[in-house]
Amino acid sequence: MKAESVENTFQVNKLWTKDFFLNLLVAHFLLAGFFSLFIVVPAFIEFQGGSLRDAGIIIATFGLAGVIVRPMAGRWILNSGPKKVALVGIGLFIGSTILYIPLPNEWWIVPVRMVQGVGLAMAPVATSTIVGNLAPEERRGEGMSYMGNSISIAQLYAPPLGFFLMSSIGFSVAFIVAAASGVVALLIATLISDAKTRIPDSAILGQDERQEEGTAPLISKAAIFPTLVFLTYAFAMAPVSVFLFALALDNGLPENFNIGFYFTVMSGMTMLTTLISGRIADRWGRGSVIVPGLLLVGLAMLILWQVSSVGLFLGAAFLHGVGYGLIYPGINSLVVDRVPARERGSALATLQQAWDVGASGGNFILGPVVGVYGVASAFLIVGIGALTGAAGYVIGSRKKL
Repeated sequence: MKAESVENTFQVNKLWTKDFFLNLLVAHFLLAGFFSLFIVVPAFIEFQGGSLRDAGIIIATFGLAGVIVRPMAGRWILNSGPKKVALVGIGLFIGSTILYIPLPNEWWIVPVRMVQGVGLAMAPVATSTIVGNLAPEERRGEGMSYMGNSISIAQLYAPPLGFFLMSSIGFSVAFIVAAASGVVALLIATLISDAKTRIPDSAILGQDERQEEGTAPLISKAAIFPTLVFLTYAFAMAPVSVFLFALALDNGLPENFNIGFYFTVMSGMTMLTTLISGRIADRWGRGSVIVPGLLLVGLAMLILWQVSSVGLFLGAAFLHGVGYGLIYPGINSLVVDRVPARERGSALATLQQAWDVGASGGNFILGPVVGVYGVASAFLIVGIGALTGAAGYVIGSRKKL
């Protein structure tokens, strides 16, 4: 009897299932394709005749589609299942990435970026929801850490690979390789069980009988506070994803230095940090990783503001990676903790809108600022923002927002 009880407990607490592993691979290959374009797309805009200000605005249109579509993704996930939503999102990413190749000028990039934004508003919400559905409650932070690691490994090599392909062969090959990575993600996603990755009907009906069956809120109220906190991190990614190349040139870093290594160092440290940060969050609470993570990211941005050497540049990447490695499992787990099972998709969609508003939409603000005050000013602004986010989390937690 005792042995049977232990076995049942093991099954309940089991994290590493086939679908969990396949889902990590899907997230990895999809975002490897996306990350490989971090440096390529801004350079492509410049190649087509655009300015730095144009680059900021064009890149920001990526988030416009996400702001509109991402709230709907939670409902689609509840009604159709996360697997189907992921497949559609990945398909849109593949198609839009190929469409970059024949574009005649920089402003034709806008509709392509928006379609790509729709795809990446849908698929990552779906893969995160699968983790939330499959991970046992007491191992949720750990499960989110592994998801973070699968993404970090992609960021470890994809940006420098994209930079290398663009510089050595050409833009077309860089776009084709990014799309091919999406194709791999799509093929793996077809192997995931649709039934096993959905929210159980018993959880949907049992936790909130006041709502009609098959519905979910467009915006999860419980996720608004974590989203505002995460927004201060996402905002920091706006200049990193667009102006890093210009910053390196303006601040006198060697011309032959591959700035893609910023993402390699950052992702390596994120990967190492998430090996323990999820467990820390499970044991000591979500704030124990979110607050120090934001402080480190803020410090990294302030270093980039005054960067003058490769050592400082990579040092900022080190701090950035550790910071994000702390934030990612903590903030995702916090959101899932605060909502009933039926609302997980909507809550994670609400959280990921921070990427649309901060990382993409932030460039609407930073583009004109950079045009007037220079590239470095953008990193000062987002550094202060991340420090403000850490303070906001502490104040908001005490007031139980």
